Amino acid sequence: MPLQLTWTDYPEAADSPDFLNNHKFEPPIPENFRHLLIKGDNYPVLKMLGGGGIAGCPDFCGTVDLIYIDPPYNTGNDFTYNDNFKVRDTHGETDRHSQWLSFMQRRLLAARTLLKPTGCIFIAIDQSELYTLKLLCDQIFGEENFVNDFMWLHGKGKKDTWSRTLQQHTLCYARNKKLLPAFREVQSTDWARTNADNDPRGNWFSGSISFTEKRSNPKHKNFYTITSPGGKSWTRQWQTDQAHMKELIADNRIFWGQAPAYDKVPRIKIFNEEESEVIPRNIIEPAETTRAAQNHLDQLLGQSHTFDNPKPVSLIKHLIEITRQPKDALIMDFFAGSGTTFEAVCALNEKDGGSRRCILVQKNENEIFPLCKKRCEKAAALLNHPEWTPFIVEIT
Repeated sequence: MPLQLTWTDYPEAADSPDFLNNHKFEPPIPENFRHLLIKGDNYPVLKMLGGGGIAGCPDFCGTVDLIYIDPPYNTGNDFTYNDNFKVRDTHGETDRHSQWLSFMQRRLLAARTLLKPTGCIFIAIDQSELYTLKLLCDQIFGEENFVNDFMWLHGKGKKDTWSRTLQQHTLCYARNKKLLPAFREVQSTDWARTNADNDPRGNWFSGSISFTEKRSNPKHKNFYTITSPGGKSWTRQWQTDQAHMKELIADNRIFWGQAPAYDKVPRIKIFNEEESEVIPRNIIEPAETTRAAQNHLDQLLGQSHTFDNPKPVSLIKHLIEITRQPKDALIMDFFAGSGTTFEAVCALNEKDGGSRRCILVQKNENEIFPLCKKRCEKAAALLNHPEWTPFIVEIT
């Protein structure tokens, strides 16, 4: 039996059974929006988006490919937004977790209904509630749907008397891990130092291109036989289809071992400066630091330090890319903050010609909403696509 997390529940106004009947989006959300920015508390918004096609709102249940959120971490501090969820319980004792857990549970349950069966969610968190959030997500999404904790190194780190914490955490869960596409990261190789067959294209190293016979699935479409120049045959499941394998063999991209035997398990030759797909690491090093993200935001808006601790655009781009969701994916961020996710989506569309769409949700807490709106406008204009500026609606 999985571990159960319990706490004192704190209801919200949107829990009222007649809530959906008394609220609407103004103006109505168009069926074919490019990007959407919703002004309002994210819990009511999520309920309305999943409300089964209420007035002025298409039904978004099971339509979202990827969700990224950077919610409050419950640090007990006040940043641009309130991050203190401490309350007094019935015995007068300080309860640090219950209100935050109630807050997060409602939003994650509502978000789960919006995800496609092939979709996933990334949740940024620090160590204040990391382990609590992991247990909560195990209950909501299922422990079996945990993908990984993708950690990024964000600069000099946060130090205390005992240690310096260099990483921030991003928990990833699938709606259904069995249906989630395999994650992949594109890397450019530069570490090949040998050339075992004197290939005129230069140094190369070999990579796996098959499963072992024991792990192969005879019913898989990529289960077939190939034969080396020395006459040895291998029948197993390959990591590419038969047509592409023939192209690789014709291009001398398969290494069979040394002549004349050619009797080693076939492997693919990967040359320096060549891009290849690899299983992504859960430590993300290429992402910019928090300070770099802050400087970028300040320059984009022409203002100094308007938002505390924004996430780097490169981090969100990386997370979206490794999921290999389609180029027309619907991506959601219901803690939009300064609008980093929108800028990342636009940058990816500009890079690969994609048509990804974005739904942002942000309430007007401490004037964050107009800041987010301004960033979206600036980011779209900077890419010479002002038409990408989100369509704005509000809960009334």
